[in-house]
Amino acid sequence: MTREARVNEAFAGLTETLIGPGYDTVEFLHRLTEVCTGLSGTAGCGLVVADRRGNLRDIAYSGDRVRHLAALQIAIGEGPCLDCHRTGEPVVERDLGQAQDRWPRFVPQALALGFRSVRAVPLRLDGRTVGALNVFDVRTGVEPGQDGPDIVQPLADLAVIALLQRKHGREQTAAEEISTALVDRTAIERAKGVLAEAGGLDMDTAFEVLRSHARRSGTGVADVARSLVEGALEPVTVLAG
Repeated sequence: MTREARVNEAFAGLTETLIGPGYDTVEFLHRLTEVCTGLSGTAGCGLVVADRRGNLRDIAYSGDRVRHLAALQIAIGEGPCLDCHRTGEPVVERDLGQAQDRWPRFVPQALALGFRSVRAVPLRLDGRTVGALNVFDVRTGVEPGQDGPDIVQPLADLAVIALLQRKHGREQTAAEEISTALVDRTAIERAKGVLAEAGGLDMDTAFEVLRSHARRSGTGVADVARSLVEGALEPVTVLAG
């Protein structure tokens, strides 16, 4: 299959999920970061969005290394996603080894995790920036995601549409939709911790177990997560597969 065919197939699949029954925002965004990683030929992708107070929060990512860097940027107040969100413009660093002056605290951590270049593109809504999509690569001298037709910004635009998807039985503002998604993400992170402890798993594997149970049961990932956290669902049931 050609790259163009893979891109078309991936976007068609994401769009079908977006408008289909049983839509789950956080699960969709996580899948979007996986698609972005695969199609862009990069090492990892992550999404951050602004909450009601304008503070950035990580909401989806292709792996725990990427989530670590997203959380780090937010904690220390520097990095590509913060610059992108602040300016509303794409941010590119083709060689993180040469960017110590730009991001003195972020760069050493990114290099230690094996990343060598980064790109951040804005999530735009009604003329304002509501978040960013980060793309990391292990190569230097390249702009992550630019080996072929650019799919990173279109995926960022699709992420905004996903965040505004109406699924709660009433009209909600953009801020309310994003807040709901962030609450769902918090429940999922807590459920991952429960599964990781109960099953001796790393966090990435715990999430895959959570997703698998949600698919088998026909239930949204966030709903399964809440059941786990609240004690209505036993970890052993989810871990049993």
